[in-house]
Amino acid sequence: MSESNFDSVISEIIFDTPAGEIQEVYNSLITLAGENAKDTILDVIEQYNVKNNIPIDVDGNLVILSENTKSGASRYTDAVRGVSFTVDHLSKKGLDVEPLQDAASQEECKKLHEQLTEYTAKNYPGDVTIAVNPIADSQKLEIIIISTKYNPANFWNGDWRSKYTYDASSNQISGSIDVHVHYYEDGNVSFKSNKTVESTPATDVVDAISQIEGEFEKSLDISFTELNEKQFKALRRRLPITRSKVNWGKAIGNYRLGKDAAEGL
Repeated sequence: MSESNFDSVISEIIFDTPAGEIQEVYNSLITLAGENAKDTILDVIEQYNVKNNIPIDVDGNLVILSENTKSGASRYTDAVRGVSFTVDHLSKKGLDVEPLQDAASQEECKKLHEQLTEYTAKNYPGDVTIAVNPIADSQKLEIIIISTKYNPANFWNGDWRSKYTYDASSNQISGSIDVHVHYYEDGNVSFKSNKTVESTPATDVVDAISQIEGEFEKSLDISFTELNEKQFKALRRRLPITRSKVNWGKAIGNYRLGKDAAEGL
């Protein structure tokens, strides 16, 4: 296999990794490809962490990575706490922490961060990390909300990622929401859903986010109801090959795929 094809395969495997499982994938890739591939694998893991806005432990605080927080080739910043740092992307630890030299937007970011913390405490049952970062040379803020529930002991993991850009000059907000749930006990089931948020008026940023995410959550509930009541039932004549009976009707709501994905994040 050529080097370019090898790098492409490694990238595809890592970028398809479900939430909370990157360490297991790394261990498997090192076993298969050998220590000589370590640098390539770690480079792709860094790209994965940034693209998926993975929270990093920086001096006991979780800080979200993004393209917008890159500072040079190897450092990242957190405007709320006013620090910059390097990252061990495999252990997800911040290193070489230093105070930010330019923290002009820190107070604005901290205020919105506090408001979002109150909002997520009431509406998110998982472990939540929030980022609010200024976007250079603009009046825009980057807002990221990550909610995770990891339960590898029972073979499932899931995460919710909201990512918004708020333009203070026009009071508009836009962005995206992504949900990914993975079940892998005696099988491999992956659920993904996403929503693109078009430019929306946001006189109050937190209220606008609450409305956007509330509507998305309702659409998920409707989708799972339809999945339980219609699409699972459509499998009725294919399943008897296993000679196991499925309890249709209300009992179908107890099957973990629909129930946990709808309520767990």
